[in-house]
Amino acid sequence: MAERDPFSRYLAKLQAVGFQPSSSLGQNFLLDPSLHRWIADQAAPTKADTVVEIGVGLGFLTRELAARAGRVIGVEIDDRLLSIARAELADAGNIEWVAGDALGGPGRTLLPQIGAAAAAASSTGGTCLLVANLPYAVSGPLLAEVAALPTLPARAVLLVQKELAVRIAAPPGGSEYGGLAAVVQTLFSAKVLRLVPPQVFRPRPKVMSAVLLLERRTDSLVQLAGAAARREFGVFVRHLFQQRRKVLRTTLAMACAAIGRRQPPRSDAELQQRAEQLAPDTLAQWWLDTQ
Repeated sequence: MAERDPFSRYLAKLQAVGFQPSSSLGQNFLLDPSLHRWIADQAAPTKADTVVEIGVGLGFLTRELAARAGRVIGVEIDDRLLSIARAELADAGNIEWVAGDALGGPGRTLLPQIGAAAAAASSTGGTCLLVANLPYAVSGPLLAEVAALPTLPARAVLLVQKELAVRIAAPPGGSEYGGLAAVVQTLFSAKVLRLVPPQVFRPRPKVMSAVLLLERRTDSLVQLAGAAARREFGVFVRHLFQQRRKVLRTTLAMACAAIGRRQPPRSDAELQQRAEQLAPDTLAQWWLDTQ
């Protein structure tokens, strides 16, 4: 594929279809071609792999992913953007376009095409990778749904608001460590790779962004439990953190009741801790002990 044209040509196309960026949909276009290449390199797809890209936009990053991967599933909620991206990348034969909200599955779950792509990649001996430029409003719910996929992606490279990236990668014991971080870290190692300033986007967001890398763990206590069990684990952890300043003597009973399990025996010292003091694998073991 040829290098993409200057953004001014895309801007004319956007104006022709009456497009106005929506802040609620996170429609801030990343313009730096070197960053597109760098993000694709961090995902590191091979020709045996499938990449699911959530938030195709104008297809700038899609172009780089398609040049590296065997198959790309491009998901975009805005039909106008999707039509432009499809036209621009018409010569790429390995992209499958999906028009819709990534959280447009039943009950605000992930679109079925996303889970199907992960399962198909695994069945053919490849891996599924996830790449996304996510608006802040959906980042947390989407990550929670990714954690409940029947087949987890081997790697995810996510461009998100800096605050969320720091929270997801936070170690136990601090104020930034929460329930979502605990759930994600039971399944993936999490690392903030770099910060991305507002000036490389159009329009410019009001906050700093960051690239978050998630690598699937091979030693996870809950990875092999299955999608339904992992979703139950998420409910358990969420209830433990709902009143994060209260000790586990109070919150553990509520968390067990929320999933219909009996509270396992714990020492007084353990029950005097708060959920934010427990490492992800400790939380996973406490959940397993309720079985």
